[in-house]
Amino acid sequence: MSAALTETSPAEPGFLTPRIILPFLAVSLVWGSTWLVIRDQLSVVPAPWSVCYRFIVAAIGMFILAAIMRQPLAIGRSGFKWAALLGLMQFTFNFNFVYIAEHYITSGLVAVLFALLIVPNALLARWWLGIRATRAFWIGSVIATAGIGLLILREYRANPVGGTA
Repeated sequence: MSAALTETSPAEPGFLTPRIILPFLAVSLVWGSTWLVIRDQLSVVPAPWSVCYRFIVAAIGMFILAAIMRQPLAIGRSGFKWAALLGLMQFTFNFNFVYIAEHYITSGLVAVLFALLIVPNALLARWWLGIRATRAFWIGSVIATAGIGLLILREYRANPVGGTA
């Protein structure tokens, strides 16, 4: 038997270890509270401006963090083209659509719908990176999509929309 087959890899840390649970909690709290902020912003500022403010604050935060960590931000010409395309798509389509949806759908449902982005991400990972999603992932995605469909149906039945609304 080769040495590579007999060596044991270190055990992965458990979910409750601080280096796993603390970042998870931080992301969950920030991400979860984002939807509340979006909802409150929409009554004061038009959706595209809200998105613009959000991206400006994120960019400032990124520059500050990079400076603190002494990380370079140079990405080269090719990298800049991809970053600009990604930023344009995120800004123009993704976030503007989410903010506009908040006018018509409850904030929690928009957040759950937004979580479905993992499905096209898996498809793009397969296409660009050659990484296949597992069968369990696809089964879970179908179940999640069906559940979200039921939530949307319930929302529609609770608040039916007229032909001109």
